[in-house]
Amino acid sequence: MVGHTWDWGIPAFAEQFRAMARHHFSTWDAYFETGRYHYFKLELLYWLILWPFSLAGGEAVSKWLPLTLTFCAGAAMWPLARRQGLSPVFALLAAVFYAFSPYALSRIVAGHMPMLAGYALLPLVILAAQTLMERVEAKRRGIFYFTVLTGFLVGLTSLHPGVGMSAAAMLSIAFAWRLFSSSRKKTLLACFVGIGFVAVAMNIHFMAPFVGDYFGKGAIRHGWGLSVSAEGDVTVDTELPRREAYHQSTSQPIDASALLRLRQGMDTEYVYPIPAGMTVPWYAAALMVTLGVFVYAFRRRKTPELTALYVTAIIGVLLVSGSRTLPGLLFYQLLLKKTLPILFAAFSNTTRWLPLVVLPYALLFARAAADLAGTWKPRVTALAGAATVLVFVSPFLAGGLTRPFNAAKDIQPLTLKQTPIGKEDAAVYSYLRDRRDDFRVTYLPPIGITWPGDTDFTFEWTSAYSPKPFFMAFKTQPLAEAIFPGLYAEHPNTRLARLLALGSGRFLVYPHYAHAYTYDDFQPAYRAPSVVDGYKDYKPVLDANLAMQQGLAALPLFKDVDLYENTEFLPLVRPGDRVAAVENVGTARVVNPVVAALSEEVGLPGYDPGTVYLRAGHDPVFLEFLDTIMGRGTKDSRILYERATDAKLAVSRPVERLKTPTVEFRRLGPTRLRVRLHGVTAGFPLVFQETFHTGWKALLVPHTAGDLTGTRETPPSLATYAPLPVQGPDVADAATLAGYVRDGIVSTLGDGREKSRHAFLYGPGGAVVGKNDRRFVVDYVSKLRAGAVQNDNLPDGGPFEGFFPGRFRPKNTATLSHPLDPAGWAVTNVGKPVAWPDALHVEAYGYANAWWIDPALLPLLPRATATTPGYYAVDRDGRIDCEMLLSFAPQTSYIIGLMLSATAMFVCLVIILAGPFLSKRQGLSHV
Repeated sequence: MVGHTWDWGIPAFAEQFRAMARHHFSTWDAYFETGRYHYFKLELLYWLILWPFSLAGGEAVSKWLPLTLTFCAGAAMWPLARRQGLSPVFALLAAVFYAFSPYALSRIVAGHMPMLAGYALLPLVILAAQTLMERVEAKRRGIFYFTVLTGFLVGLTSLHPGVGMSAAAMLSIAFAWRLFSSSRKKTLLACFVGIGFVAVAMNIHFMAPFVGDYFGKGAIRHGWGLSVSAEGDVTVDTELPRREAYHQSTSQPIDASALLRLRQGMDTEYVYPIPAGMTVPWYAAALMVTLGVFVYAFRRRKTPELTALYVTAIIGVLLVSGSRTLPGLLFYQLLLKKTLPILFAAFSNTTRWLPLVVLPYALLFARAAADLAGTWKPRVTALAGAATVLVFVSPFLAGGLTRPFNAAKDIQPLTLKQTPIGKEDAAVYSYLRDRRDDFRVTYLPPIGITWPGDTDFTFEWTSAYSPKPFFMAFKTQPLAEAIFPGLYAEHPNTRLARLLALGSGRFLVYPHYAHAYTYDDFQPAYRAPSVVDGYKDYKPVLDANLAMQQGLAALPLFKDVDLYENTEFLPLVRPGDRVAAVENVGTARVVNPVVAALSEEVGLPGYDPGTVYLRAGHDPVFLEFLDTIMGRGTKDSRILYERATDAKLAVSRPVERLKTPTVEFRRLGPTRLRVRLHGVTAGFPLVFQETFHTGWKALLVPHTAGDLTGTRETPPSLATYAPLPVQGPDVADAATLAGYVRDGIVSTLGDGREKSRHAFLYGPGGAVVGKNDRRFVVDYVSKLRAGAVQNDNLPDGGPFEGFFPGRFRPKNTATLSHPLDPAGWAVTNVGKPVAWPDALHVEAYGYANAWWIDPALLPLLPRATATTPGYYAVDRDGRIDCEMLLSFAPQTSYIIGLMLSATAMFVCLVIILAGPFLSKRQGLSHV
């Protein structure tokens, strides 16, 4: 596997490619931590294209994909260079320069393959735009065709927003320059607007929610804040300080920008190591390239196209220089930061503007060399030009990608590493993949990465490539704030398994790494060798504290990987049996008092995982609601001291437990879960251990009484039930399952039809060498745990089931102050799924979703009978069964946007493919 440990975008196994493609159809990233709302799904097409090639394995793809994209970049530059009047020899120089540029090498080392793909498309964007503008000026046919083609290509460059913005900037400069001398200004403006319309239409699925989110509440779903903050929504205000610091570090001296010899800035944003002994020749070549570019200002025969590129190069150099020049200072600090702060937050990394320099440089230097060859010794000039380009791209061609490094001297060895995908890699992945229960997995050390060359393991999976959701990466999950210190503290919390359980964390994967480090120094007095960027090696501390943990059972399944199972595991959806209130008291404060209290509560006697902890706050309406759902009985109160800040936390909970139903659930995808409640007799909290978001809705779904309660008769299909051995004791056996059916805990075992499931077998390099086919009639059912059963036999219902639901509508404003009063509610759109009142949706455990389910509200809806669908069924004892669909509401608009984007792309493809065919039949010339 060739890759880098920061942002490398190529996974090891075929199913990981497929999983990433599927994730991009959802606006909720369920695989990351405990989920997050994220609509920047620009890479959907990228993963769909890679899907068929993934069968060759991650090793093959990781080697051939960068090579292919590099070749495509050069191949795309060739026709653009030829259009500028360059001969094949000098067009080849431009192509080689562009393919092996500093930008291309940096994207490969960083692993930004979607950016490299967009970079490869940029010459075609300019080629199509130049052809369009020429046809406008000459009043030739094909204007509409090339408008669509240019817009389509711009839309494709948005595989990454940075490249898409570079494409937009290049087009804006080119069209603006044409407008100065054009006699057809209105037509040019119409074409420019048309290009923008096509590009936006192709990407409307993520652009529309971005605009709505930003102008609605100032939130953005892109940026560092998503990976370093557990504060919830990332806004421009929270992101700007981080981006300003980064902007200052990446802003380049003007001479460095002009020579394309940038300071490193940070990490893998710029990597172009000059080979040993080549420093002087390289700088001489860089100087020759720069002079060849800027000598265009003195060229007698200028063309609008080359002049626009020359202006683009100057603007590009200023943008890469950042705030180190007066124009750059005005652009970044006045126009972007003060006027359009969202763009500053997204595009303040100056090195991302390098395409504006590289593309014009490639053409203008080749043009200068060709001009010189026309006046003085053509062969000598051609050879000198070729030598200059080859010396300039020598960092790429001389093995800079995989050069060796000295770990003691190279603090950040910005290079690729090559690690074979071994049998154990596939074994660990397959074990986690084949587990049918819904859980999250934690990889240790929690930082999530090691450094190139320090390990022989390829399963350093990030959140994107884990076969199960990745829990506890960095600090983006509030519970991680309590778990991190517990893993690295001098006196650790030994009950971290209980905190992991509140995030449905079931397994810990700990490869036999040589070291472990963390970005936080939890023990300043601890003496340990530095490993990366001066961070200490905390491996002895981590190993010792891990051995002290209660609730983690070591599973001796692998030779080079330690696997721990969390015996305190809690299901993804479950009922709560008490409600506890938490709040800061005294002067010292903590940001998340609930999580701070939990970090202490889990180690105290009498800890009950069924207790749902809520923050009390100071809203009198919520306090009244909280007091009601806690009940009027005796309460147990205590004061806790938060270790890190000495803050005092008040915790109050009832002594008496609630009467809870059993919960039957199935995860239908990232944005949908089907939940059936059996035996509801009184109000209780329904816990969903996914990140709290107001977009999550609990929809009551109408069914007949038989569907809701089940027949309570053992179906004949149970005789064929054969659970997989990999599930171990977690799966319900046939006898247990028959009892669940009789007791009404499990309402269905499927429709009786045979189904199948396929799983790949992996060989050397992660290549697919076979496939396991399993046929079954009864799908996975877990044992009853914490009042919940996972039943994958529950019906799917389709992705549109929760679209445009009915709702509980408050009759007046007083209802929201007393949401438990049935008289204050009316129900709309009866017959469709109906959303439970948002006023009863609260944040539990400092991060999760919980709904207070009060059966007193159910009679507002039709009751189910044996023949008529309704929203609840009542048995002879008065116990209620009902079904809820936990659905993420923003997915509705996202799917609509995705269909619009797909339609726009399809229409563009039809026009592009049909255009040349129609032109031949009509005797027209389009291309």
